[in-house]
Amino acid sequence: MSTTDLRYPAESNPPSSSKAQDAPYYSVPLPVPPNDPQNVRPTRCVTGLRFLTTIHGILNIVIFVALICVIISAGVSDDGKAIDNSGKESSAAVSTFHTRNAVLVFSAAGLFFIVLDTILNVSRLVYHFPAICDLAFIIVMLVLAVVYLILGCCAAVWEQKARDTLGVAGVLQHKGAAASAAFFLFVAMVATAIDFGLRLAIKPQQRYNPSSVINKGAYDPHVDPAGTPRF
Repeated sequence: MSTTDLRYPAESNPPSSSKAQDAPYYSVPLPVPPNDPQNVRPTRCVTGLRFLTTIHGILNIVIFVALICVIISAGVSDDGKAIDNSGKESSAAVSTFHTRNAVLVFSAAGLFFIVLDTILNVSRLVYHFPAICDLAFIIVMLVLAVVYLILGCCAAVWEQKARDTLGVAGVLQHKGAAASAAFFLFVAMVATAIDFGLRLAIKPQQRYNPSSVINKGAYDPHVDPAGTPRF
């Protein structure tokens, strides 16, 4: 006689100890290597449109406006050769022609660099360059700030020489243009020194945040960060 009780038939599919358990639930997402280029390396400035609201973005705008004013002021004063060739004596021993050219060249170079820096940070293209490029760019801009200090002093002497020569003769066409260029060169020098001096002193901040890669939710081991199921 069978020992099986007919009132309690045997289960056709008895539970097995090898049955897969449900996937564990993690409240904290696991770190995943970043795929977004904006999260691949540390930066010294906030990137995106927020860059324009930071002190670096504001100083970039100040530098841009100051250099535009320098180029306009130095550009309208084309009396360099006439001042140098004037027979009037002056205690200002500087070549106004070469000073004007140097002011225009370095102002245009600084304007290009500051526009490039703003575009790279606002558009986040800065992440496509190695981190060492940030340090190299900072050093270049700090050197340029020293050049602006020297050129500002030379432009002030240029104004004095213009007043001592053509100014005495009454034929100086753009009185105060060199002085205006000197003033805005000093403004650009101060703003550049503060802007990039702060960048040099600030430790680069790591932009990689693992929680930004996984929708800030639970981690599912059956689904990769891109959203496709894992088999």
